[in-house]
Amino acid sequence: MDNIETGRAAVLAGHGCDEDGPYLLVNDRVRNVQVRVGVRGRTFSLRRLPVRRCVGRHDLETHAKMPCPLDVELPPESKVTVCPACQEATGFNPSFYNTDFVSPQQRAYNAEPHIAYLAYFSPAHVKAGITGASRGVRRLLEQGARAGRIVGRFDDAYAARELEAALCAQPGIAETMRASKKADLLANERFDAAEAVSGLDRETARLAQVEAVVRAGFAPEPVQDFSPYYFGGPSPSCDDLQQPDGARDVCGGRCIGMVGSAIVFEQGGASFVVCLKDWESHEVELVENEVLCTYDFAPQQMSLL
Repeated sequence: MDNIETGRAAVLAGHGCDEDGPYLLVNDRVRNVQVRVGVRGRTFSLRRLPVRRCVGRHDLETHAKMPCPLDVELPPESKVTVCPACQEATGFNPSFYNTDFVSPQQRAYNAEPHIAYLAYFSPAHVKAGITGASRGVRRLLEQGARAGRIVGRFDDAYAARELEAALCAQPGIAETMRASKKADLLANERFDAAEAVSGLDRETARLAQVEAVVRAGFAPEPVQDFSPYYFGGPSPSCDDLQQPDGARDVCGGRCIGMVGSAIVFEQGGASFVVCLKDWESHEVELVENEVLCTYDFAPQQMSLL
C-alpha cells in the first residue's frame, strides 16, 4: 500500500478490497501515479473539491491501472468518469453483449475464463453478475456484496453471460444495484452471516429448479461471508450505524471498515456510513490524522470545525 502526502490535491479514482482490506484508489497528480490508500484502522479526513478529472485507464490483460496521461478535466455536470482517450485505451464495455462493436482488448478479455456469481446484500436484494476468473471474489468485494457464491465457471465471457442472463430473468434476482442503495442497506438492514448463507442456499435451491438456469451451467460453490475482508472480523450491527445528514463535501474519523464504496467512520463511539461513489473523479484532499467534521446524533447533522 502506498500513501498520499497530507494536504496534496489528488483525484479519487475508485476503490477496492483484497486480502489486506479495503482501499481507495487515488491518482497523485504530482507524481502522475495511481496509489492504493489502505483505509481500515486509519484516522483521516477526505475533502471533495469541485473540479472533476478523468480517473484514468486500465489494462484488461494485466488489470494494471494508471492515471489519465493528459489529466483531462471533465465537465461538472457530466456523468462519465473517463475521457474518450482513456475509454478507448481501456476498451471495456460491461454490456458487450448489447453492442455492435467490441474492442480488440475486450475480445481478448472475453476469451479468458470467466465466472458467474450471486451477490447478497440483504434477504430481498440478491444480484447476479460475471467477471474474469482471474479476479475471483475481488469483483464481489468491489461491489460491496455482504456475502456471495460462485455459481458457474466457464471458458469465456459469452458462456458466463448465458448463465447471468438466465439468472437475471428470474424473480428476485437483480442485474444492477445503485451504490446509494447498498449504503442504505448497510446502515439500515440487519446483516447476519448465518442468515446470509441460509438465504443464498434458499435462492440457489429455487434457481436449481429452473431448466434454463441449469442448462446454462449452474454449478453453485460454497457461500462466502465477506465481512472479514471489509472489517477484519464480523460486520458491525446496523443498530450501531448511522448515515450523516448535512454537508456532503467532507468526511472523516477513524475508519473501521469499508463495504464497496461505503466507508464506515467512527467518531465518539458511534459509527457513520458515507457513500463515496459520487466522489469518484473529483479532486480530493486527504488529511491524515485529523478529523475535519463532526457528526451529530440527533438529529444527524454534520458541521465543519
